[in-house]
Amino acid sequence: MKIFTLLQKSFLVTLLLFTTFAGAQDIHFSQFNQSPLTLNPALAGTTVWIRASMIYRTQWSAVTVPYQTLGASFDIKAKKRWIKVKNATEKYRQSGENGFGWGFNVYNDKAGDGNMNTLQANGSLAYQIYLSKKSMLAAGLQAGIMQRSITFGNLYWGSQYDPNSSTGYNSSLPADKAIANGNSSLIRPDLGTGIIYTYKKNERYMSGNDQRDFTIGASAFHVNQPNYSFLGGSEKLDPRFVLHGTGTYGIANSRIAIVPGFMISKQGPNQEIFVGSLIRYMLREDSKYTGFVKGASISVGGYYRNSDAFVGTALFEFSSYGIGVSYDFNISGLKTVSSGRGGFEITLRFLNPAPFIFSQASFNK
Repeated sequence: MKIFTLLQKSFLVTLLLFTTFAGAQDIHFSQFNQSPLTLNPALAGTTVWIRASMIYRTQWSAVTVPYQTLGASFDIKAKKRWIKVKNATEKYRQSGENGFGWGFNVYNDKAGDGNMNTLQANGSLAYQIYLSKKSMLAAGLQAGIMQRSITFGNLYWGSQYDPNSSTGYNSSLPADKAIANGNSSLIRPDLGTGIIYTYKKNERYMSGNDQRDFTIGASAFHVNQPNYSFLGGSEKLDPRFVLHGTGTYGIANSRIAIVPGFMISKQGPNQEIFVGSLIRYMLREDSKYTGFVKGASISVGGYYRNSDAFVGTALFEFSSYGIGVSYDFNISGLKTVSSGRGGFEITLRFLNPAPFIFSQASFNK
């Protein structure tokens, strides 16, 4: 039984290492819209004046040592481009003045027995052009540093198989020579770019709730194709290309809105298609005059990740704050080992102005 367990574990580690070395993939978040700068650098400072978020993800605890990812991002318009609106349904609106937005994000990912660790820090700069009262175009650039490391000594190798051992494994035997002589850490520069288009009209408030808006964008990461080999080879990190979109469709004169979203990511031979929707229910509006009563809403729904998982998601928003949770239910062939358990994710978010006092109706141009 011990030998079988060892072989099973070795197979899984080998499979994961083969995936890493033969076609490395970036991290991914199921709540992809809550980590804007890993989605598209053009999103820096494009939605609200200030946005900050933290996100934590853990997965594959039923298969191996859990993969854990912690990320944080902050973005802001370079200038507070808001005007006060004197009507009964909204208080602030974007001025429609062209300008810059900037932001930074950092994430740390730790994977498996070998502590495959990725630490990345990026700065993003975007420029927004308001095409009309209802539409905006933005383009962005991202530059950062990527650091990766692995602990080879924590892994099991075929050269350490020992039929004379009671476990079938002898850690005192040498590991594979190429691995033993490999570099366990590397640091590389990293570059990315992106573009988005946003359209907004009508109002979010319950008195109308006929809001219609959408954002669609495309981005490219690792455009400089940094070398990521731990073994001194010439392997390049494949660029990651992303097409994404979100929208809001308010059901007029009700508290309900439909919030669909999708993301398509392609990196070398690896592809991820993510599509689904939330249903948002407005619990209460922000008070129009005093500001003492804070707006709140709750959203629930799900997303499908192609041939991999169904993701259940919930988001609670109160004033400027939001907390989102999601869980990946594994439906791929790995479910026989994972028992259907995939990944848990939690997000904390801050927006200023709060979405309940800023009608995302239009740009004032």
